[in-house]
Amino acid sequence: MTDPRLLLNAFDHQFRGFRTFWFDRIAPAGPVVLPAAQGAELEGAIAYLAGLLRRAVHHLGDDCLSRHRALGLDERLTEFYADEEFENAYATVMGRPDVILTDSGWKFIEFNFCSSTGGQVYVHLLNELWRQLLPAGTLSALTLADPLKTRGDLLRTVLDDLGLDPYVALVGYLPDVFLSDSGGNRRYYEIEVDALRKSGIRAEYFETDEFIEALGSRRGEFPLVLERTVPQEWIDAGRELGPLLAIRKCGSAVLTPQSSYQAANKQLFAVLSQGQEWMSEEDREFVRRYIPWSRSVREETVEYGGTTWKLAELLRERRTDFVLKRSDGDQNFDVHIGSLTDPSAWEDVIAKAHEAGTWIAQETVHSTEIHADVLDCDRGAYLGVSTRAVFGPLFMGGRMTGCGVRYDVPAPGGGEAAGSSILGSVGWQAD
Repeated sequence: MTDPRLLLNAFDHQFRGFRTFWFDRIAPAGPVVLPAAQGAELEGAIAYLAGLLRRAVHHLGDDCLSRHRALGLDERLTEFYADEEFENAYATVMGRPDVILTDSGWKFIEFNFCSSTGGQVYVHLLNELWRQLLPAGTLSALTLADPLKTRGDLLRTVLDDLGLDPYVALVGYLPDVFLSDSGGNRRYYEIEVDALRKSGIRAEYFETDEFIEALGSRRGEFPLVLERTVPQEWIDAGRELGPLLAIRKCGSAVLTPQSSYQAANKQLFAVLSQGQEWMSEEDREFVRRYIPWSRSVREETVEYGGTTWKLAELLRERRTDFVLKRSDGDQNFDVHIGSLTDPSAWEDVIAKAHEAGTWIAQETVHSTEIHADVLDCDRGAYLGVSTRAVFGPLFMGGRMTGCGVRYDVPAPGGGEAAGSSILGSVGWQAD
């Protein structure tokens, strides 16, 4: 086993310059290891679900605006759409579902499509770290993917398809990754730029305001923009949308298109769970197997557990069995777990969801126990833990490329206080 001091030093070096709140007191001591067959099943299910969500979106309307309004999305975002062909071609080219491994198999609880999907840099750095530290014999049996390399390959394909020069402007916003530019430290995004250059793409990083300024003198120099910001998050944070709209309208191809957020809308899980005439029997079987029971909160009567219910009554009577979610939220914003919410507050959430008309109720799914090796940083001691987890497989160009995993860890020092969650990565082990 690696000397704990060596592992801590490696973490300090690998994540220098940006927030490492996951690893302050407990750090992963290696990847979470699962059988390759489980990974292959997950990859196939992700690709199938991405296609199913695309079809579900297209059945909502004939164009981007009609689908936008069918989902009840913010009207201020209607100007963000590009032409229909571009929107349809690239809406689901990049994303990350949240998946739970239950006793009965994989269950998808949501699917986030956009170029700002979290975990890309962290999974890249974690897997790079394990490749440096793990013994050769262990590594030879593991698949540890590099999402930034795969993303570079994907962007090369997009550039070729669009007939564009291999240049990408990466546009981000440091506060979105909990950083300030006051110290001049942009390493989080510089890692991405370096990976793009290794893929044979000329790349340059801009803060959002810097890119707007550059358009004044360099408009036309940026064939492809990889935007690492989310318009709805800017609305929720009270920021002006003007800068993001200026990026969308700068004349460059911008990934990912606005309709990515339509495919990511959680109402589609309710649509699929309820069943639609256009779905095949294969589609319905897939949904039964991989998607928890989900319904739009605006529905009045539902079938659950072989019984007909008024949805509000079901949510009150079976509070601990459900989660309520805002359909266009991100980063767990407005996600309410019934078992962790007292009845009075739960009643308020139900009322809020009914008023919005765009929330969903989803049956709670429970993680099976997985094994993880962690390091108690304060004690310098390794621990093997059995824990619950949420998996975040990264999806680029139709394939899974690296998989993050958030899992619960004990309180440092073995105390009785509650622990926390940390981020790790998954290694798929060959039989």
